[in-house]
Amino acid sequence: MTSLPLGITSAPTAPRAKTIFYVRAVIALAMIGAWAISAASGIVVWLAADGRGALEAPLLFGAIKQAWADFHVAISTLAIVLTITHLAVMRRGVLAYVRLLFTGRRSAVARTARRPKAIVFVRAVVVVTMVSLIPVVVASGIVPWLAADGRRAGQQLLLFAVTKRGWADIHTAISIAVVALAVTHLAVVRSGLVADVRLLATGQRSSPRRVAR
Repeated sequence: MTSLPLGITSAPTAPRAKTIFYVRAVIALAMIGAWAISAASGIVVWLAADGRGALEAPLLFGAIKQAWADFHVAISTLAIVLTITHLAVMRRGVLAYVRLLFTGRRSAVARTARRPKAIVFVRAVVVVTMVSLIPVVVASGIVPWLAADGRRAGQQLLLFAVTKRGWADIHTAISIAVVALAVTHLAVVRSGLVADVRLLATGQRSSPRRVAR
């Protein structure tokens, strides 16, 4: 057995993380994966040609446009369910961010008069904006998906006199904004993401530490 350097002892074994931490980690990582696949499949569908016979035209991996569209809807639905679950599990943090933006405080009863750091406000703006745009992404995606297909389908007027292609473009633009916000959010809270990955891989939320004797 390898001995530690003189004067260094190993830290006591960390207690096993609570089940809720495992649940949060699985949901968060699954949500990230689902949204990434949803974004990729959405780009494939959006870049595909419109017009007569377009739904039957083979695209990436030999799958036709209709199959890619159905897959995009299915994986997006899964991503939305995971997102709602994630928000339910992390609701206290989300509510704290909303309160911070409206009142300048993260809790209903302020424990200190010290103003939160600027990074906390950045997190709040990113999270609240992202959560607010997700319903818009869903709605703008449902409108063209429910519209009829066929020849000149992209030019037919739908809700608010916007064409099917127009709604698809709106959906894509807002989706890109949400993806950008999501990447920013992950960059800001990367320590939490790393902790989730470490927890599922090792059963610990932090790296083992060595304590000087």
